Parts: sequence; C-alpha cells; structure tokens
Amino acid sequence: MKLLQTSFNDIFESTIRDWAADIKANNNTALFHVYVPYDLKDNLKKLEIVREILKNEAPQIPVIGNSATGEIFDGQINDKDIVVTATIFEDPGTKIEVRTSYAEAEEFDANALLEVARSLPDLKALEIVTAATYNQLEGVREIIDALPDNVVIFGGVAVGDDIRLPFVFGNEAPISNVNSAYVIYQGKDLHLQANRMFGWKPIGYPLTVTKSDGPVVYELDGKPAYDVYNHYLHIKKDENFFYDALEFPWEVRIDKDTAYIRHAKSVNPDGSIVMSSNIPQGSNVRLTYGDPRRIFEHTKQTVLMIRDFGPQVVSIVNCMGRKLFWAENENVEISLISKYMQTSGYSALGEILRYKGMSLLNNLSIVTVAMREGPVAKTADLDFEKFERITNISITARLAIFINTITEELMEKNEQLQEMLYKASHDAMTGLLNRGAIERIIYETNDPETDTYSTCWHLIMFDVDDFKQINDKHGHAKGDAILKTIANILDKCTASLPNTKIGRWGGEEFMIFVSDSDDKQVKELAEKVLVSVKDDTESEIPVTISVGVTKHKEGEYTNDTLDRVDKLMYDAKEAGKNQVCSDL
Repeated sequence: MKLLQTSFNDIFESTIRDWAADIKANNNTALFHVYVPYDLKDNLKKLEIVREILKNEAPQIPVIGNSATGEIFDGQINDKDIVVTATIFEDPGTKIEVRTSYAEAEEFDANALLEVARSLPDLKALEIVTAATYNQLEGVREIIDALPDNVVIFGGVAVGDDIRLPFVFGNEAPISNVNSAYVIYQGKDLHLQANRMFGWKPIGYPLTVTKSDGPVVYELDGKPAYDVYNHYLHIKKDENFFYDALEFPWEVRIDKDTAYIRHAKSVNPDGSIVMSSNIPQGSNVRLTYGDPRRIFEHTKQTVLMIRDFGPQVVSIVNCMGRKLFWAENENVEISLISKYMQTSGYSALGEILRYKGMSLLNNLSIVTVAMREGPVAKTADLDFEKFERITNISITARLAIFINTITEELMEKNEQLQEMLYKASHDAMTGLLNRGAIERIIYETNDPETDTYSTCWHLIMFDVDDFKQINDKHGHAKGDAILKTIANILDKCTASLPNTKIGRWGGEEFMIFVSDSDDKQVKELAEKVLVSVKDDTESEIPVTISVGVTKHKEGEYTNDTLDRVDKLMYDAKEAGKNQVCSDL
C-alpha cells in the first residue's frame, strides 16, 4: 500500500494521467480522496475541474470528497489548495467501493447499508464523510453499530458556515449539503487500527444543565447559558463568537463513566447557546482548555500505538478547533506522525470514530486510522525530543494550568469534606442517617428559630424482635445482613412519601421521621414497614419488628415526643411483638 498526493496545480491533469496509468499497469486497486478548502475562492468551480479530470483520466478509480479546512499535504496542513490523494492498494484481495446516501434516494437508508455491509466478505471498515445533522447521524449510528465489533467505522463532518455551506460527494454524484458519502473497505489481508487523541482539560467548577432542548442549552445552574462565556471569558455575542468559544469547549458528563467534548456554535438573543450536538438536560458540564502537556501525552501514546501497528498509510481527521488551538504551531501533531509515516487527511468540524462498540461524533480530537496490507514489515524509531521543544508552554497557558490546578485542588478538598460530612451523618453499616443526624433533624423541626420548623410531624420507631437470639444462633454476620436488608426495605417503603427521613437509632432500633403528612398516611406507612420486613427478609430466619407511632403535640418539648414513641414501641413488644402500637 502506498500514498500519492498532489494539489490542484498547472500539471494536475498530467499527474493524474500518470498515476492512473501506473495503477492500471500494475492491476492495483486505488481510491481518490479530494479535500476542498471550504473558504477557498471559487472552490466549487475549481472542484468541478478536478472532478472532470479524475473522471476522464481515471474513470475506474472511486472518488470521495468533502469541504474541509486544513488539508494535509506532504505532512503539513495546507489551507490554500484543493488536495487530491490516491491510496493505492497492492494486494489483489483488497476491494474498495464508494457509495453515497443520496444517489438514489433523498434520505440515507442506513438499514440498506447495513444489509449490504453484512453481506460483504472480509469487510474491514466504513469511512463516512458527511454534511448531515447530528440527529441524522445519531439515527444512522444506532443502525450501523450492529456491524461486528472488528469493523472499523471512522470519518469526519464537512466544514462550512452560514454562507459557504459544507458539502460532500462521491464518484459522479452531485455535491450535497445535507447528506453523506462513504467508503467500503474489504480485504482478507487488509488491516486497520483506529485511535483518537484528546488532551482537553476541564477548568473551573462543574455546572448543571438546568434547561436544554436538543442542541440548544438555555440555562446552566438556572442562569442563561451564555453567562459562562461572558462572565468567565469575556467572549462577546458577535460574529467572532464561534471562533472564540471554539477554544473553550465543554466537557459534558452524563455519569461517572460517560463524558465527551462539545463546542458552542452560536448565541441566541435570549442567551441560550446552540451547541455542536445534543446536550442532555441534567448533565454536568465544565469548560475545558487545551493543556499542551496533556495533549502531548495523548499524542505520544497514540503515535506509539500506531508505530507498533506498522502502518503503510495513516488517515487523519483533525478537528478544526484543535487546529485553531495550536495557532502558529498547527502542524505540531500532524508533522510528528507524518515524519515517520505516509499521511493524508483534513481538519473537520467533527470526527467520527467507533469506540468500544459505539460510533461517536467527537469534537476537538484527532482520529487516526492506520492501514497496512499483510503482516508488519517494520516499525519506525520515534524521536519526541523536537516535539517536546515545540510544545513550550506560553505564559497564558501556564496561567490557565495554574488556575486549573488550584480549582482541582479545591474540588478535591470539597469532595473530601463532603465525604467526611457524609460519614459523620450516616451509619456505616446501613447507609441510613445515624442517630445524631436524625435526632438533629427532629430537634430542628421543633425549633421556631430554624428554617425547617413545623408543627406537623410524626415519629415511627421500631425494634427488631429477638435480635440478640438471631445473632447468638446465626452469627453477627447474618445479623448485620438483616439490618442492611431492613435499611433497603425502609428506602422502598418511604420513597413515595415526601418529607421523610430514616435513621438507625442504635443497635437494632430504627427511627422514621415524617413531616407534613396526616395520621392516616403515617399509620399506613408503619403497617407497610411491619409487613414488608416480615415478608422481605431472609425466609430461613423469621424476622419481625415491634413498632411505635406517635404525632408531635404542638407546644410540647421534643424529648416528650421521643419518650412517647419509645414507650409505644415497648408497648408493642409487651403486647406480643410483631405489631404496631399507636396513639394516633
């Protein structure tokens, strides 16, 4: 496998003629990629000429192309010319096919693509270039991810703006501003390795998306979303917003294990922000900043993996936001790979990569797809010293790192504090409030000086019957397991009743505090707990409880209410256990 590259120049036609003759003479399979600067003057007219030459001089070779920014040529990013690359596959078993999603239909029939792909022998990869919306891509993703996990899926989103629309094309199909084109790679001895490089580091405190609708985020922590850019970064709502905000994207975190990068596209008059793709309401976000040290480490790790794969050609999809971040050093990562390997590719608006069985639209990353035919022939000796010198950190970057480090330390201390507060207020075994915590809630509710003051509250107190005998007969481990089970039962029983707190009062005693509910609701809850404990604990060990229920009397001391519920609980025990004793 080898790579040929040229720009659209005065000898373009003769160059393509020579390539085509060589490919035909050696009976090779090949693929043309055409990368078109989206803001190049007369780019569509020039593209029309390029496509006509490719059609006339190399009609047997499939073609795919798209609008881009930063086309990779001779290992450097080129913003001034249309770049055409020919990937030549030398193994006779390799097959390449280009299709579009719009040649025969207006909508992309992903199910049809899936059916075709499944029927192909030795399918190795799908490369997608697209001008479709995020929602369209999401629907396609859910279908094509049904392909076997060993099929590499990668690609990029065409670049454009409101004036110069993004576009894609395949073979002789017309260009499209809303659809996709894709390459099907087949071959028994064709091998691909996909990787992605990140490096963006969160800065500042997490913010919660309190209102959003698809890609439009209205509020963060109850304030207009634009405030995060205005208050912290002084980014204005003008024609430069997209480019200014692109350097400070969001890390969107759905849960502990799920996070991704998204960037802002525009600001609406109401202060809402249109993001690059959907942002779920309720998710947590943080601004991020490109830490050169972190980016370098990610790049270094990825390049080492590519090196060990022994590629003959490396396809690169580099995010335009990443390109903007590096500014005058925009070639630093690309040139590191290109120094040792044949590379092609472009800077895109978004990068597509299948990762852990799911095809994701990434932002501000670099996707690399290393390719080779046959076994590993040799691996390159890498030298990172020059790269490390190039990535010297500017004073602005150092300040950002300084601020971020302080923020991370404060957040770590806050997490430690929260953990200490939790441990101080919760029972280690059951996870319920401990006696001190629930007792404090009860006393504060009866204190007119507190915000939680109320004159309508109840107590339910119960004790596990004959718990000492259970421990003596079955062991303390079994007794502990029963207490944990009771805690889970209490969580379920009280879930539907608001203003309810549960605590372990001590040993095998539990307390339930209920505020602003009527006598009937509280009595029903007590009966529910009684029955649930008997029915849901381990069957080989009969477990019952004795329950006391009372209501606080307006004007009485808290101790009087606590003493009364305690006495009612013991009245239930003296009356035969496994029952509720109430003065309601």
